[in-house]
Amino acid sequence: MTDDEEQSRSWQSLYEKVSALLPDYGTESAIGEGDYWVLDENWGPRQQKVCVFNLIILKPKVIRALQGLLKDYPGWGIMLAVDVPGKEDAWPPMGLIIREHEIIDGLQRQYFPPEYQSIQYEGSRIGTDKD
Repeated sequence: MTDDEEQSRSWQSLYEKVSALLPDYGTESAIGEGDYWVLDENWGPRQQKVCVFNLIILKPKVIRALQGLLKDYPGWGIMLAVDVPGKEDAWPPMGLIIREHEIIDGLQRQYFPPEYQSIQYEGSRIGTDKD
């Protein structure tokens, strides 16, 4: 099997697992009318991408569940991009990168409602320009 075939097979498998897990925590919608959207196109990197339309998806139990999926996918990550409808011009780009061994936290909580400003993730660190 070539590297491209292996990447494609792993991408599809992880996509299916992420897509099966997230309905336990919210509703999917590709047009922002739900809580999240798992992008359904493989762009080549060893990564899944989830657009977060509702901050409920950023709760630590959801992030832990997603991170747990990665134990079977060494070198893979899941990127969550915050894209709350109506906040596109008010909030800067931000998100999380989940890896098996760490969470890279690029959230700017000062923009969040008070109930989400204190969210913390075990094993997280602030992102750098190298991430």
